Amino acid sequence: MTGPVRVRELRPGEFDVLDAVFAGLSPTSRYQRFHAPLLQLTPQSRERLAAVDGRTHLAVAAFAGTTPVGIARLIRVGDYCAELAVEVVDAWQRRGIGTRLLRAVAALGAEAGIRTVEAGVLAENIGAQVVFASVFPITDFAQDGPVIRFTAAVADTTRIEPRAA
Repeated sequence: MTGPVRVRELRPGEFDVLDAVFAGLSPTSRYQRFHAPLLQLTPQSRERLAAVDGRTHLAVAAFAGTTPVGIARLIRVGDYCAELAVEVVDAWQRRGIGTRLLRAVAALGAEAGIRTVEAGVLAENIGAQVVFASVFPITDFAQDGPVIRFTAAVADTTRIEPRAA
């Protein structure tokens, strides 16, 4: 699986993109992303994850041709802070897709006035920790059981990709 990958803003209600990315995650990747051994998303989770609005819930998706290969999202948890999450289908991991997604969603967040992001990452998920730290200037982190909570600034826009078309 090779070829160009494009990143664009996710539109409200794009369940097909959400479902395709979820289907491309192995049980381990699902556990690392959702912190639970999910076989499928509940209808409520699907609704919530597809409810992007461009202000309180921002998301971008990566596509290889027409196939969705990843999603990154920010969900506002305060006036200037948002929770950050990213998932990349297993077949496309370790190819820079997560980095591109995080930069693109950070650019959207900066445009929407988000100044800091928070992310809860399982301590065993070293790959996600490395990607987050490579994109965001980490300002704080703390371990809470199996989860490491990162807080980071969305300030260094020189390292962030411009808004995807």
